[in-house]
Amino acid sequence: MKSVIHLFTAILALSVVPQASADLTIRLTGSTAFRAGTHKAIVAMMGGEANCRFAHGMITGAATTANQAGYENADYTIIRGTAASIPGITTVHCTWTGSATGIRDVAQNNTLGFLAASQLPANTGYANAAVTQATSETAIPDFAFSDVFQASTPTPAPALEDNLLAIIPFSWVANEGTTGITNMTQQLARALYSNGSQPKKLFTGNDLAADAEQLVLAVGRDNGSGTRITQLAETQYGVFNTVQQWKLTSSGSPATVTVAQVWPLNDGVGAFATGNGGYSSGSTIRTLIGLTSAAVQLKNAAGTNVGTPQAVSLLAFLGITDSTTAVTNGAVRLSYEGVFYDGTNPKLIYQGLYTGWGYLHVYTKSGLSTDQGQFRDNLAAQFDDVNVIGAAGLQVSQMQVSRVNDGATVGP
Repeated sequence: MKSVIHLFTAILALSVVPQASADLTIRLTGSTAFRAGTHKAIVAMMGGEANCRFAHGMITGAATTANQAGYENADYTIIRGTAASIPGITTVHCTWTGSATGIRDVAQNNTLGFLAASQLPANTGYANAAVTQATSETAIPDFAFSDVFQASTPTPAPALEDNLLAIIPFSWVANEGTTGITNMTQQLARALYSNGSQPKKLFTGNDLAADAEQLVLAVGRDNGSGTRITQLAETQYGVFNTVQQWKLTSSGSPATVTVAQVWPLNDGVGAFATGNGGYSSGSTIRTLIGLTSAAVQLKNAAGTNVGTPQAVSLLAFLGITDSTTAVTNGAVRLSYEGVFYDGTNPKLIYQGLYTGWGYLHVYTKSGLSTDQGQFRDNLAAQFDDVNVIGAAGLQVSQMQVSRVNDGATVGP
C-alpha cells in the first residue's frame, strides 16, 4: 500500500510542477477607447517598463513611435514580463477592434490578427520597443474589453461573464480651426447623426451668413465600436439605428482635410446602408480631427462631387485619451449639455454632473484557468489605482452614482 501511495504522490508532484512553472499567454481585444489605461495597467502589474519588453503598431497608414505614448495609444501591442502572483513569464497580445466587435469575437471564438512573440525586441523599456505596422499571427482572443453592456451589442448571446473594472469618460471634439462651437447637446447630436450634417448656426446661435451656410459634419466609429454605442445611447438616438457619417481624405503638407464623402455602401464594418459605416479605431479619428478643413470637396456616397470646395466643421465623440491627443494636435474640446469635462475634474462624473461615460467591462467565457483569473484580478486592482490609470479612466469604487445600462439615467 505504501508503495502505491508513494507512486501516486510522485505522479501528482510531476503533474503539478509543470503547471506551477508554465508561462501564460493572454490575448485581449475590444474597446479602443480604454486601450491606454489597459496598457498602463499591464505594465504596472509587471513592475514597470524596465521589466517589460514591448512591440506595438497601428492600423496601416498611421504612425507610431518607440516610446511610452506610442505603446499606450497603439492598436496592436505585445507586452512580456513577470506578472504579480502568476508563475513563469506572462505574454499579453492586444488587438483593439472595438467593444461590440470584441464581444462578438470572444463569444463566437473568432480568430484575430495579433503581433507575434517573435516580434518582441531583446531589450526592455519603451525606448527599445519594436515598432511595426502589421499583425503576423492569428489566434482566438481570451478577454474582450468593452465600454458597453453586452445587451447593447449585436451579440447579446451567448452570455459572457461580465466584470466591471473602471469608468470610461468620453468627450465631444471639433476639428482644428473650428470657431464658435463650444457645446454639444443631445438634440444637436440626434439631428447630426440623423442627417449627417447641420448648419453651423444651430451650434453657434449666430445669424451670420457664414454660419448659416457652413456645414457641420459627423465623423465617427463603425457599429462594432463601443464608443459609437455609448454616444448613441447617451444622446437617446438609439444604439441600433443607422447614422449618417463622413469618410475623410487628407492631403498636403501640412496635411488638411480635402475631401468628405458620405460613408460608402459596403465599405467596412456596418456599412450595409450609405452613411452607416465608420472608422475602426479612435486613433484614426483623433488624427483627422486634428486637421483643418477650410476647403473640403463634399461627395455623395457614390463618389460624385457635390458643389465646390467649402469650409466645414467636423465633430466626433472620442474616449478621453484620444480626445486629449486630438486637442493637443489642435482640436477643440466641447462641453456636453453645458458641462465641460477634460479628464482633470473627475468629481463631475463621480457625483453625476457629467454623463458622457460608460463602464469598462471585461468579458470572458466561463471556465478561466487559475492564472487567467489571477490576471483579471490583477487588472481590477490596477484599475482601482488612480496613479496607474490617470486620466484614461476613473475608479468604480469612487462612484457616487450609477446606471443600469448604456444611456440610462444616472443617479444614486
